[in-house]
Amino acid sequence: MEDTADTSYTPVYDDATEKKFENEFSRIKDECYLDHAGATLYSDTQIKNVTLDLHNSLYANPHSVGTAANVTQNIIDHMRDLILDHFHTCSDDYTAIFTSSATASLKIIADTFLFNNEGTNNNLSQAGHFIYTQDNHTSVLGMREVVAKNGAKITCLSHNNAFKVFSAPLHSLTSSSQQNSNSLFVYPAQCNFSGLKYPLKWIENVHNGILSNIISNASTKWYVLLDASAFVSTNDLNLSIYKPDFVCLSFYKMFGYPTGIGALLVKNSSADVLQKIYYGGGTVNVSLSSEMFHVKRESLHQRFEDGTLPFLSIISLQYGFNILSSMTMKQISKHVFSLAKFLHNSLLMLHHSNGNPVVKLYTDTAYDDNDLQGGIVTFNLIRSNGEYVGYMEVLNMAALFKIHLRTGCFCNPGACQRHLALSNKEVLQNYDAGYTCGGDADLINGRPTGAVRVSFGYMSTIKDVQTLLVMINKCFVDGSQINKLPNWWSDYKTTTHKKYCQHNKILQNENKITNDRTNESTTKLQNMKESVSHFISDNQFFKLKTNINATGKKCVLEKLYIYPIKSCAAYEVTNSWRLSSKGLQYDREWMIITSSGTCLTQKQHINLCLLKPVIFKENEIMQLNYPGMPAINVLLDNYNLKDNNTLEKTMCQSQICGHKVEGIDCGAEASEWLSLALGLPNLRLIQQSNCKTKKKESNKPELSYSAQAQYLLINKASVLWLSDKISKTEVQKDSIIHRFRGNIVLSGCEAFEEIQWKHVHIGKSNFVVTGLCTRCQMICIDQTTGLKTVEPLRTLAEQFHGKIKFGIYLTKETKEDEDITVGDTVYVS
Repeated sequence: MEDTADTSYTPVYDDATEKKFENEFSRIKDECYLDHAGATLYSDTQIKNVTLDLHNSLYANPHSVGTAANVTQNIIDHMRDLILDHFHTCSDDYTAIFTSSATASLKIIADTFLFNNEGTNNNLSQAGHFIYTQDNHTSVLGMREVVAKNGAKITCLSHNNAFKVFSAPLHSLTSSSQQNSNSLFVYPAQCNFSGLKYPLKWIENVHNGILSNIISNASTKWYVLLDASAFVSTNDLNLSIYKPDFVCLSFYKMFGYPTGIGALLVKNSSADVLQKIYYGGGTVNVSLSSEMFHVKRESLHQRFEDGTLPFLSIISLQYGFNILSSMTMKQISKHVFSLAKFLHNSLLMLHHSNGNPVVKLYTDTAYDDNDLQGGIVTFNLIRSNGEYVGYMEVLNMAALFKIHLRTGCFCNPGACQRHLALSNKEVLQNYDAGYTCGGDADLINGRPTGAVRVSFGYMSTIKDVQTLLVMINKCFVDGSQINKLPNWWSDYKTTTHKKYCQHNKILQNENKITNDRTNESTTKLQNMKESVSHFISDNQFFKLKTNINATGKKCVLEKLYIYPIKSCAAYEVTNSWRLSSKGLQYDREWMIITSSGTCLTQKQHINLCLLKPVIFKENEIMQLNYPGMPAINVLLDNYNLKDNNTLEKTMCQSQICGHKVEGIDCGAEASEWLSLALGLPNLRLIQQSNCKTKKKESNKPELSYSAQAQYLLINKASVLWLSDKISKTEVQKDSIIHRFRGNIVLSGCEAFEEIQWKHVHIGKSNFVVTGLCTRCQMICIDQTTGLKTVEPLRTLAEQFHGKIKFGIYLTKETKEDEDITVGDTVYVS
């Protein structure tokens, strides 16, 4: 048997990272915070950025209609994408529903999960099963009271039985072609009592019906609810590999601030098993007050987010994710494990001078495998005579050393009862004797009712561990401490620990093989779908081209404009220009994003219209001009440098009109220039990436940062008609056409006849009309001066009875690159 355990500490972070965190949490000073599983700490930079954002911004209720409300909504949508991206998935597969907490997320599932396939929980005889593991949060136990009323058969899997059930071979399962009920399995990704990481492979096993063996029913469809609250703060949850139907989490456990906000992630393919009855403000399209009638919104997250979201808290989330993005979750996981291992082994070796142990450890692993063990160490202290030390005493002594701990059962009564070896009868006897959750009755009849928990966060240090060990040594070790291994340790490592280690490793290897094969098959199928889609499009184009050339009416392409940077000034094309698969070449290929990660538009900053880009194709640059500022050049192909130059390709994500977009950061020089010119901090210029990514089959055309359509066509005759209705003192008629920011301006047509067009043919290119352009306050901005007026929006609304539409959207029928030229004849039909 070994005489010692590894009590050396192996750092994971480099010196620069440790120094950075020391500065980030300088306010902590000599405090020793060891309750990160309860709530982790927020960083100085995080809070400064949140405060600066709120100080410099105007955010309105996203249910309102207006500029400030739209900005808020865009940020909320951006945050949904950021959350899903953090967990390696996207809105195609999962929906992020904001809740007040992980507990609220669990309650949503309890309230809405259909345990039968009849679209209602009314038929109790056909209801499925609700199975949960012993080591679950109190909030999971609370689900039982709700699902029992819906007829679900409730089963608690003891800890040992759970591992036994999931060790059964899958090939022994029975199956049924008819699934007449739905069943739900709930378990934690990491136990918040012991830090044990439960195998995520169980998710797939449940979907394959492994739990049907214990209920003798193969005719039920299985779903998995993963409680990831204790896991995601220090571990990487990859939803592209492990695919639970529902995931609950709280953000304050991840990065400290804000509190009072969590999320429920719902796999889109499983959403139909949730039937929501109650509806609050913002969740319906229409409702009647005098009759029992309403229509819920189509979007899943809109149906489930009752009332006004805590939008200021949601806006603050991005600064927490920014902190986490400075390192990988794998680094964080290894860091907290290294600290936990050092503490565990140090406590394991610690003995009183009489040779009796100082600590009773509550563990499920030997702390030698990061895949099995998280950054949590739970224990009780023991006096040299064998008596337990009450955790309230430990808590009070820790306060003298400015150590912050968590004591009790940590809202996990099953794990607490298991580790403390308490029977149900003993728990109830303790309750009768005065014990309550969160109370101070720490010892009853000499036995502990709870424990002391140490949990680490990404910013925890070895100094924190050393401070705790000094406190324990000074306050609770009798005589000179002795460091040695307890007699039972060798047997523990070779028996009890083995069942977790072998089980987890085998399942992880099996899952990797399965996942690789699935990805390979999906890629082949996607390539086939893209080929078929392209063939159909080409045939439709051929028919359309023939019809237009035969019957089209003639107009003239008089003006051609591109808007290289979204919401900035136009660049007028005077001859020919290339049409790409996304629109006019370089049109809205760049955009400016704010410090909050959203696109900056004239709706928020009028002076963007004075920022004028000029394209120099021959020099492969775009020149930026702004009054009072020296010009600056930006590469046209920021992602495709020639020669041996190297460019740091930083990818950025943002939101435009509710759509997720991403691009390549054009660098610090452009950022500084924009911030100085526009007077806003931390602006970034990003260029749309030309990287081709494999996406699910879609009939939607490729778009630049325009978001609505590839092209906007304006009929000059319609503009002249409108300008005649407006007072000359209100707007300059010679510049009014620029307010509509069209790409293609036609002459030789009748006013507003474009409303009836279906197809447009210019040069060699065919376009289909995809709709009318709905106008907003941006047409009230004089694009040459930056002044804002009430016209022409007022007149447009007056003349068309509030239907504020002007101009038509076009989509090119083929993806081939072609040219159009100013002066081209235009055929319309």
